[in-house]
Amino acid sequence: MTLITPWSPYLEQALTTSAGRIALVKAFGDLVCVQQGFHEHELPEIFAAPEDEGENDACRHLVTMDAAFLTTQFVRERIATFARPLGGGEVVPIVASMWEIDDPLPRMATGAFNLHDWANHEAPLTHRIFVDSADFDEWLAGLISPARLSNRELEAALDPQLRAARAVAARRVKTALEPQGQSFEGDAGVSFSQSLSVGDELLTRPEVEALVKLGRSAIYAKIKDDGFPDNIMLGGRAVWRKSEVMAWVEEKAAQGRRSIS
Repeated sequence: MTLITPWSPYLEQALTTSAGRIALVKAFGDLVCVQQGFHEHELPEIFAAPEDEGENDACRHLVTMDAAFLTTQFVRERIATFARPLGGGEVVPIVASMWEIDDPLPRMATGAFNLHDWANHEAPLTHRIFVDSADFDEWLAGLISPARLSNRELEAALDPQLRAARAVAARRVKTALEPQGQSFEGDAGVSFSQSLSVGDELLTRPEVEALVKLGRSAIYAKIKDDGFPDNIMLGGRAVWRKSEVMAWVEEKAAQGRRSIS
């Protein structure tokens, strides 16, 4: 029986290959690099680091989210996966239902599973997992990389209650924008006209200033210290997603309501 220490495959220089396929650990390493900026050889260190309710835990949380994200693509059959016996042998497809598991992280950690007892991550490993190269390349190429973790995203990763509050605010904004022509007005006294019926509108800095009644310096200060959404650089100028700005206003309005009650 072949033993694979979790996360050790990410330290190997020569990854196992299969015709037209790449090892799951290679695919997951590429995804984590694109999404979070972590190199694959850093994953063993990330999961060996002590719990600290800070950066170590946040890094693990982000990698865990990427594991769930990639598994969702397998479940939805957007990316085909395959199994091959450890040591070599016949390659067989992994059906989508075999990805309906509670915790995909153990599979990402070893790049292998037990084909016949596939729901049990503690079962002896029998098969290495491969991903269809063409499917994965096309999917990965279409991802929009977040480039870096913003202060706002890091705060949400570390504080589940804050993440939940922001999710509630975002849903309220979405609901307010759905009826054509309906306006949204939060307790902060800011009124927004419906304008996101198709996609998300991008606002320039002057438009953001007019929307939230804050000046340039105040906006950038709140990006740094008060969870205001980060801007996106587009064609050499800074723009903001209107839905995110509106969600921030709703979040602040909800905080005001809680402090009064």
